[in-house]
Amino acid sequence: MTGLAILLLAAAIAFAVSKWMRLPVIPLLLLSGVALRSLADAGGVEVEPQLLKQMIELGLAVLVFTAGAELSPRRMLGRTKPILIVAISQFLFLGVAGVLTALALGYSLTTAFYLGCALSASSTLVVVRHLQTRRQMFEPFGRLVLGVLLLQDLFIIFIMVVLLKAPEGAVVSALAVLKALGLGFLAFGLHTWIVPRLTQRMKLDDEELMLGALSVLFGFSGMAYLLELPFLVGALFAGFTLSAFPINGLVRGMLGSLSGFFLALFFISVGAFLVLPDLEMIVHSLVFILILILITVVFVAFIAEAVGYSTRAAIETGILLSQTSEFSLLLALTGVASGQISTELFSMIALITVSTMTLTPFISRDRVAWSLMKLHPRYRKGEQGCETLSEHAVLLGYGRAGARLSQYFKARNLPMVVVDDDAAVIRNLIIKGIPCIQGNGSDRQTMEQAHCREARVVVCSMRRILDAEEVLNYMKGASAKVLVRTFEPEEAALVERFGGHPVLAAQAATTTFLEWMEANSEILGRRGE
Repeated sequence: MTGLAILLLAAAIAFAVSKWMRLPVIPLLLLSGVALRSLADAGGVEVEPQLLKQMIELGLAVLVFTAGAELSPRRMLGRTKPILIVAISQFLFLGVAGVLTALALGYSLTTAFYLGCALSASSTLVVVRHLQTRRQMFEPFGRLVLGVLLLQDLFIIFIMVVLLKAPEGAVVSALAVLKALGLGFLAFGLHTWIVPRLTQRMKLDDEELMLGALSVLFGFSGMAYLLELPFLVGALFAGFTLSAFPINGLVRGMLGSLSGFFLALFFISVGAFLVLPDLEMIVHSLVFILILILITVVFVAFIAEAVGYSTRAAIETGILLSQTSEFSLLLALTGVASGQISTELFSMIALITVSTMTLTPFISRDRVAWSLMKLHPRYRKGEQGCETLSEHAVLLGYGRAGARLSQYFKARNLPMVVVDDDAAVIRNLIIKGIPCIQGNGSDRQTMEQAHCREARVVVCSMRRILDAEEVLNYMKGASAKVLVRTFEPEEAALVERFGGHPVLAAQAATTTFLEWMEANSEILGRRGE
């Protein structure tokens, strides 16, 4: 009990320092674990490695469970092909790159394989938290990222099962894979047919919901244990079972504070389990971190754009997937337990994992994505200027509604300029002879280039309400009318408060836009009025 109290005190201090100094909490928790282990060693207190391993597994189980609750297959509907292409491409390409890099650095084939697997998948825990914080779960690139995470988690699970059973022979490994598949099918069946019906017929209060969620977690973990599978297989499938909307949000809300506790438990335990790496291992870790980030951002962005996503969405996808998975730590623990890799290598994998997790919030900022977009080979190539335009229409975000809106403005003899971040959209507009600018529609320099303040009407169809706020702030005092596509009554009220004209519509509802403008034609007036 004393040890647990000390652990909780260290976690509380780490969270307080994180909030006070505005630092990421994960590296502080890891350092707290390292410090506690050092103090224990200095005081002659023996820390049982098996106990630390169990604490790591317990913390990770709950974290994976809560993250898995967001990985609903419904979010993949209509995007199955691009998700499959991006997930498989990233997994294989990074895996091969990791293996080749490890071999080039002098590691054995077995060690290289573990390093390659560790680099091949991204962190569900970190990415889901980031998307939730930025309210991007339902954006096109957010749905792509969640689908990729779901598939990669499954890939890592089956690799883990095979590695765990490999010493016992191919037949035993194949049987273990079949057991994992059976557990996955059970989770899918419960997710699809049972859980939605139960939640519709039963009105559960908070306590009952929490107990039910934990029962599912422990039930699947118990089945994984009986089937001699890694416990994390059960935790992920348990989360997947409860990933149907709206129960996934309710579960996340119920387990919110609990997940914070297990986050601390996990990373402090990892820190206490670490063996401080030597200089060579630190240098090697930096090499893998650089390779992981650079390859993921460039390669995934290229693949995502090739399967139909916008330039900005593709780059954001690459950035957001550029860290290693929490499954990498469990994979490394499996290797340590089987004697295939050393504790020192586990420490290196942990260092890579925690470092890339920590970097994600910093490199996932909008300005980083826009800076990278300027390096795109087609960035602003051949875009048509609009220096002579005034009393015109500006369309910030072309989207699905762009073609019909351009016809609408043309019929009213109102010149139009389009601002969009997608290189493919800009290329098509150039072919059509429509003045266009590639860039961020909420960026002041870009809006100045489009002469937004001299326009008659500005149509903002960007998905993020924060982008609309930037546009409305820039347009304060201008005579141009600003039409903003909104999706929630709260967003519409915010737009009105900032002086804009909200168009409350379903996503990509072009007809609603046109109907609204017909009904409010006095806002636009006529060319020459």
